[in-house]
Formats: sequence, structure tokens, C-alpha cells
Amino acid sequence: MTESRTRTELFADLGELAEIVSDMRGGQVMAAVGELCADLHGRGLWDATDAELLEAVWQFRRNFESAASHAGRQ
Repeated sequence: MTESRTRTELFADLGELAEIVSDMRGGQVMAAVGELCADLHGRGLWDATDAELLEAVWQFRRNFESAASHAGRQ
């Protein structure tokens, strides 16, 4: 995947994530993704590559959906 395409996908997926976690403000979503990226790759928002941030967005979404699914079963 090219850098340009990765960036486009990153912003599209961030938009989708923001809709899913609508109770979080934009800055909170970005901060949470940055923290997860730091956990995954050792680099936060400022230093991470677009591909690393994209992976963190995907992981955050999986984690959120899994937690929501478990909460719905209780």
C-alpha cells in the first residue's frame, strides 16, 4: 500500500471509529489511538507512521467492539 493510500485509509477509518465511539470527543479518540499505538509500536501520535496509526485504529475498534459485545451479553 502506498503512503498516500495508507493516509487516506487512516483518515477514513478514524472517521468511522469516531462515529462508533460517538460518546468520545475527537481529541479523546486521537489520544486513545495514540496511547494504543505507543503500546503497540513504542511511538505515539507524533512519531508513529501512518501505517502504525492505522493499525492502532483497527486494534482500538476491535477492542471496543469486543467490549461492547461482552457488555451486551450480560
